[in-house]
Amino acid sequence: MTEADAPGFSPATGAPSAVATDADVIAPARGLRGRLRDSLTDPGQVLAIVLIVAFVSRAIWLSIPNALVFDEAYYVNAARVLLGTQVSTAAHYGTSPFGLDPNQEHPPLGKVLMAISMLVFGDNGLGWRFPSLIAGMVALGALYLVVRAAGESRWLGVLAVTFFAFDNLSLVHGRIGTLDIMVLAPLLLGSWMGLRRRWLAAGALMGLGTLVKLTGVYGLAALVLWLAIEAAGRWRASRRLDLAFARPLLLVVAGYVLVFGVGLTALDAKFSSYKNPLEHLQHMVTYGSNLTKLGGNPTCESNDSSPWQWLVNDCEMTYYRVAVTTKADGKVVGSVPSIDFRGAMNPVLLGALSMGLAAATWLAWRGGSLLARWGLVWIAVNYLPYVVLVLARSRITYIYYFLPLVPALAVVVALLLRRMGLPRIVLWGYLAAFAFAAISYYPFRQIP
Repeated sequence: MTEADAPGFSPATGAPSAVATDADVIAPARGLRGRLRDSLTDPGQVLAIVLIVAFVSRAIWLSIPNALVFDEAYYVNAARVLLGTQVSTAAHYGTSPFGLDPNQEHPPLGKVLMAISMLVFGDNGLGWRFPSLIAGMVALGALYLVVRAAGESRWLGVLAVTFFAFDNLSLVHGRIGTLDIMVLAPLLLGSWMGLRRRWLAAGALMGLGTLVKLTGVYGLAALVLWLAIEAAGRWRASRRLDLAFARPLLLVVAGYVLVFGVGLTALDAKFSSYKNPLEHLQHMVTYGSNLTKLGGNPTCESNDSSPWQWLVNDCEMTYYRVAVTTKADGKVVGSVPSIDFRGAMNPVLLGALSMGLAAATWLAWRGGSLLARWGLVWIAVNYLPYVVLVLARSRITYIYYFLPLVPALAVVVALLLRRMGLPRIVLWGYLAAFAFAAISYYPFRQIP
């Protein structure tokens, strides 16, 4: 065939024809569909799409509202005090001395990071919330690394990250200026290091998380429990006490103590009036233990809730709400939220918790799944202490304390859907319901 006989070529002019044949139209279309199909069958590309959408959903309208959301009232004002910015005397820490962290019930690192962000971006929504945005994305990547380090497939990792990314509690705390997601990111990285048996690094990362909030100690507890389970398994197999776990245990504790001890000492020397870190640590522990409620367990009266209420999304918290009202004859007849930041989990994800736990227990016990074991350990160490504290001391607890459990919840539900032989239609139906719930809980109900 000559050049002039080629489709789309004009014999008269020897130039490409302005009118393409059917083949010219169909071939590129098929190529586009093929590339799209190939992209959606490649777990690496799907993961990239999930992370991009997760980032956009957190970063868009990050400066809205330009008012303090929920506990930003404490942490942003603490960062302002560190920066020497005047705070209203009617606000939290309005009379605190400049340069010292007034939020002494938590270690200084989280507020210091917020203060640095505010120096770079200004005293505005972006400055307040940028550290949480970055920490939230790091946490998503870390969960994928946890799944892969535990020997599971890339697709299971993508599914777990999707559930974690678009859980409402995870999304909201990934875009407001609080400490909770900044604690979780290094803890998940520490879990990844633990699964790779880099014990010193694992302990150090747990110590780094604890420099943001003392709840980071639960990450250390997870590593210790993991090593204890391994030692118990070796004893059951040989009926002999195997001291091989002593070395990784010592490395974990050494990494934790080194980072947390040196870090708290350095931070306190710069940002607090405590004479030594033990004095500050005692204050933080005492403060936490005194958060009790007279008259028994929490009952949603002041946004507080018991750990067993979290399992059914009871006592949802309103972090920030702007409503559009409709009036008739001067009376309000309707109210629709335009902005609605809530402390609550994705109900579809939470609703699968019991089945996910059952599947993970089976896979850990009979299937030898390291990821299932990690999920069970992580849930135990981040949930059961609050049950004990509420029952023993009537400790005040809140639904957002569930945030550290969300990655493990995402993992056990992903294991249920991918490893228990369920029909594919179950997976797609579940994903559709999960997406519907995620959209329904998204904080912005109208375009600002």
